[in-house]
Amino acid sequence: MLEILFGSPKEARTMYSIFRSISETALSELQLVNNQCIKITPKSWDITLEQFVIPGLTQFIICHKEQHLIMNMLKELYYFSDEEEQQQILHITQSIIEGEREEIPNVLKLAPREHFVKEALEEFLRPDLYFTYSSFQKFRLQKYLSSLRDYVEIAIEEYKMEQEYQNFIQSLREYLCENESKISRVHLVYDKEYVIYNENKCLISDEDLKTLIDKEFVYKHPMYIDTKLLAPLVSMVPVKISLYANDSIDGMIQTILNIFEERVTIHRLEDFYN
Repeated sequence: MLEILFGSPKEARTMYSIFRSISETALSELQLVNNQCIKITPKSWDITLEQFVIPGLTQFIICHKEQHLIMNMLKELYYFSDEEEQQQILHITQSIIEGEREEIPNVLKLAPREHFVKEALEEFLRPDLYFTYSSFQKFRLQKYLSSLRDYVEIAIEEYKMEQEYQNFIQSLREYLCENESKISRVHLVYDKEYVIYNENKCLISDEDLKTLIDKEFVYKHPMYIDTKLLAPLVSMVPVKISLYANDSIDGMIQTILNIFEERVTIHRLEDFYN
């Protein structure tokens, strides 16, 4: 018989429900005792372990404990006390775990954290064992928790960069609001590279663009602002931007849309030449 004591009736009932959802053909009996202890009586230990106990406990840890573990790490290890910040970083962490941010460096190098849970369970579980879940988590899941910290640290860095980006975008929006327009409309064409034309669709040369740049403003944003495109574009404070491109998901286009918002209208590339 295998007995597992949980820290609360809620945890025990959750685990019991998970076990009940898995095929019980490998069991002779599954019991919830005093709303806090689960007793498992196997027909065959090896089959019960592989098909029932390990899948059930892995699901419990990943689906029902992981979010709480991440939140505790953010508060206790990384000192994020603001609930909104915690939620944002949690969301980023979960999106990384779910494979939605593969473009982030080193993400693909991270081992699947389920592997460490299963490994710990395989090394620990044996017939006729009584244990508390809290002790197992504290002393046996160190590799899993270390893996989870790797995801959290990457998420924190991503969160900080996103905050810096949003602050940068906001400062450019404020500049547009606080300064007078130097040109009514520009035509911005993206065909492998960006080219800026004036309201009459005459090319603005690189030399002319340099003279338009507000050097004081660029000096305040040396790490972020692109001096070939964003700096002159923002410095001109155009009332309208007609943007011509076939690749509307390009990163720079998204940045321009974030900065200039309703000032921008997007057109197909061929519309400029027609």
